[in-house]
Amino acid sequence: MNEKKLDLLKCEEFIKKAEEIQANFQFKSRLQVIESDVKYSTKTGRPFLVFQLKDTTGQVTCKRFIDTYNNETLEGLQKLFDVGNIFEVIAQFDVKWGYQIVDQRLLEEKEFDLNDFVPPSPLDVNALIELFNETINSINNQWLKKLLNAIFEDETLKVKYFECPSAVKYHHPYKFGNLEHTIGMIKIFNELKSFYNQDTMLDIDLILTCIILHDIGKIKEYFLNNRIPRKDQVYASIGHIILGDQLVVKCIEGIKAFPKDLENKIRHMILSHHGKKEWDSPVEPASSEAELLHHLDMIDSRFKAEFPRKLYE
Repeated sequence: MNEKKLDLLKCEEFIKKAEEIQANFQFKSRLQVIESDVKYSTKTGRPFLVFQLKDTTGQVTCKRFIDTYNNETLEGLQKLFDVGNIFEVIAQFDVKWGYQIVDQRLLEEKEFDLNDFVPPSPLDVNALIELFNETINSINNQWLKKLLNAIFEDETLKVKYFECPSAVKYHHPYKFGNLEHTIGMIKIFNELKSFYNQDTMLDIDLILTCIILHDIGKIKEYFLNNRIPRKDQVYASIGHIILGDQLVVKCIEGIKAFPKDLENKIRHMILSHHGKKEWDSPVEPASSEAELLHHLDMIDSRFKAEFPRKLYE
């Protein structure tokens, strides 16, 4: 990056300066990419990039033009400015054209405090994990408990499960988001059990097991880049429902004499939990337990949805 003697400004500082002086100026800042899009010049038809950049003080829209004279390419810049990456930039504010990146340097992890860009999670993660463990311990069906213990004895998988976001947008799109979503569903179901004094013909152990497992495929579909949720494009083409079904089937294969009827019930509930084929469910709920799982998923998702009409990614 071409180093210049410029003030290093937080987002709110250069936005305030632009509003106050109403004149063109250059500045230096450290910002994180949270959205990236390709636009095309109406004059030349050439592509350029438009970003949403932020730190904890504010957010701004900024352009980055492609310097073909220095062999820059659209694909190369898109890879460089991947969502979640953090840069030190030299940028300029133009009264007419807004903010534009002039030069940039991708920062290494040791060069920044992530809390300056994404606040740490406000969730009481230990409480969520405690209820998660209590739920598994409460299950009386030994086959279901054996399955859950077999899956979560893998410490790497367990950490991914706990830290996984539930989506890139729409609901629980942050670190530990899917754990919060899962525990939310468990709490709603526990309230229903209490309301009916557990007087039900439903298979409670099966429902609790499938609440825990319904989104387990998201540990492959989603990942975090500097706390910003991203989709793995290879696994996203398969989808977390199929990925979750595959993971559970593989684990069941390692449990000797696991009942086939119970395996089918679990698989059906995972595969049908989005409720409708147009919502990417390979099948629709065909049992009371599966139908209830779908509604629990919908209720908790809607309470935490950014765009309620677009629940599922």
